[in-house]
Amino acid sequence: MTTWTDEMKESVSKKFLNPFLVLDYRNEIVGVYRNSKQCERENEFGFSSMGIRNCLNNKTRTHRGFTFKKISVSEYLEMFGEE
Repeated sequence: MTTWTDEMKESVSKKFLNPFLVLDYRNEIVGVYRNSKQCERENEFGFSSMGIRNCLNNKTRTHRGFTFKKISVSEYLEMFGEE
């Protein structure tokens, strides 16, 4: 049985681009992430990937006081130049 290392998780996560913006209560951009798992790992706010996905799929309006807005892959690549 294989134990997933952080590097393995990151390499799998990079394959899935579902980019979005994180907005605070003033509608100011707090962060831009390529997917919910990256956001869950890299932020200081304690987001859960399920809470993020619920907001992105319009099941809830906010998660931990923040809103989430989908952006296109081309917009994300324009901001970060990743592939």
